[in-house]
Amino acid sequence: MEFLEDESAGSAGVEPVMDEVERLSAARRRVQRQAQGRTPEQIGGGLVAARVLVREAGRDEGARPDAGWEAEEWERIATLVRTGSWLVYDVARDEQAQVWLAEWEQRLQEARRARQRRPARGPVPLEPPPDRVRVQVVVPGEAGRRLRALAAERGWSAERVLAVLAEHVQVDADGLVHVPSVAVTPAPPAGLEPRREPPRTVQRAQSRFGRDADKRAHDAYGEDYLGPALDW
Repeated sequence: MEFLEDESAGSAGVEPVMDEVERLSAARRRVQRQAQGRTPEQIGGGLVAARVLVREAGRDEGARPDAGWEAEEWERIATLVRTGSWLVYDVARDEQAQVWLAEWEQRLQEARRARQRRPARGPVPLEPPPDRVRVQVVVPGEAGRRLRALAAERGWSAERVLAVLAEHVQVDADGLVHVPSVAVTPAPPAGLEPRREPPRTVQRAQSRFGRDADKRAHDAYGEDYLGPALDW
């Protein structure tokens, strides 16, 4: 399945966001894929299980309407195979499903053309915090050699040594700039660097549509339950 690119995504690596039309189309296709080749009795079992998930979603105020859309599609397919006396469901014979598929493919084509017309986005420069300045300098000649030797002796990078000196710069009333004597302490041995706190983890509440809901539906409806709906 292809996602349409979210217009608000500003950089690569941001997961695209599905709008309501895309989620509805995805819900229908999930049901059509599960119903493919199923008998009317099996499809009826899928409809019953889908209604169980709808009731589960009704207890969750933050639940999305995907479960309701899937139940509606199960009901449409169940009616189609029953009134058409189909032995098994075949999405290729489902005229309404083919209309939806054509609309979805057209939507994807329009999104591809829109992406091709969109100008390429270059890298976004990162602004340093207001209390910091990022510089890149070249120290030539003897001064550069002394700086390199001092950095190697102390176990720091040349940039780190310059940062220590810059922190002690003084400017007198006449505008003269000078650096008083300052100690550049040796770098700590490898493995003794200050310990960084690990990133905090966020515990997420378990979904009502996980294995527990699947097991309850299976226990209630036996072999007619077709399992949870999965995306393409």
